[in-house]
Amino acid sequence: MGRLPIAFAVTTLFGLLTLDAVAEQIYRSDHVVVRYDGIDAAYARAIADAVDGARSVAVASFGCDMPETVHVTVTADPKGRTRLFNDGQDRLSLTVESQRDLHKPEVSGIFTIYGFCHEIGHLAMYRPIRDHGWMTSHGAEGWAHYMGSRLVDELWSAKGERLWPDPHNYLAHGAQRLETQLSGEKPSPAAQAAAIWKQLHQIVGDKGVAPVFKSWRQADVDPADPGAALRKALLAANPDDRLADWWNKAEPALVFVRPASDVSARTISRADLEAKGVDLSHDDGTAVGKKSIAGSGHAIRFEAPGGDWYLTSLRVHGSRYGYPAPPKENFHVWLCDEDLKVIADFAMPYAKFRRAEPRWVPLRVEPTNVPARFVVCLGFNPTGTKGVYVSYDSDNSGNSLYALPGQEGDPAEGDWLVRVKLQQAKGTDPLKLPE
Repeated sequence: MGRLPIAFAVTTLFGLLTLDAVAEQIYRSDHVVVRYDGIDAAYARAIADAVDGARSVAVASFGCDMPETVHVTVTADPKGRTRLFNDGQDRLSLTVESQRDLHKPEVSGIFTIYGFCHEIGHLAMYRPIRDHGWMTSHGAEGWAHYMGSRLVDELWSAKGERLWPDPHNYLAHGAQRLETQLSGEKPSPAAQAAAIWKQLHQIVGDKGVAPVFKSWRQADVDPADPGAALRKALLAANPDDRLADWWNKAEPALVFVRPASDVSARTISRADLEAKGVDLSHDDGTAVGKKSIAGSGHAIRFEAPGGDWYLTSLRVHGSRYGYPAPPKENFHVWLCDEDLKVIADFAMPYAKFRRAEPRWVPLRVEPTNVPARFVVCLGFNPTGTKGVYVSYDSDNSGNSLYALPGQEGDPAEGDWLVRVKLQQAKGTDPLKLPE
């Protein structure tokens, strides 16, 4: 059995490379810097030419907001696994086992040129829509598949086989391959989503999608009902009557809804809380590993000890990775019911976590009532250059999951080192007289 193509989406669990690793050699072109280790300069130059060409087409033909310089890191690691990912802004990172992985797909089983075009497609979406938590993974991957396929065709038209040190017909990996996938009996969800994005391009034109992305960035999106604001912004950005029908068909495939809980969020001032509370945890206090999770989050189930309790704080054992300065964005702590439906959403600055050894990080939240059984979810929207590692212990009690609100979740290796504090309102203890 041949080797699988690179997994281009950042949608799996990963132990990410940090910026502490320094590449041994550098190749520069007009808009690309390639830092590389373990591959020949000819391949570094070809990667720069491919990324530079795809970036230029994205700007000139599609009107995309692209970085002035794309930074690419390529590392050959015999003990690693071949993978390619982006940071959502201006950086692409490729790890290969050896230079052989860069040979034509007939030899390596890896579609490197398409892969870099795919990642440029991701940047074209993620840069204008930084908060894209409302989009399904199939929607994001479908866009990068469609855009990447179009960019492959343009690269072939401009450079042909001479682009790559190992000449091959990479045109077959562009729009032609996508059309073959769509004509098959069961197209993949990503291919089906690519067809939806193709339909949008056919309505608004190649330069009409970038304004749509800009309008979605500015939309006030309710995670429990993203479609309403997105539809309004879409129709305001372009008056074409066909867009309403397109959105009706596209929304179920592109939009991820974080359903709100039937449990209403009731809050209380800290002055009205009993001083003492209870601390709930499942971990044994000893970290044996850590995880940053793309496309999902860290979730842990708890059970309140009866009565009327309020979540007032939590502690997370973890550390930030990436650039020395924390990103200027928030991560999210969600209080959910036992079905992972959102009761309350708490946004917190990334700067809460240090870029150092893992430690216990206290996080205060607005005191909010919890049902008898509830779930706390942490979502960091990580990339290759920013995220948080959360520690876990050696054994999962069955309460720790890889999940975000609205997801079913999968069991984690061990229990997350995440602890919560609950407090009660003054006067709720039946053994005490109310004040």
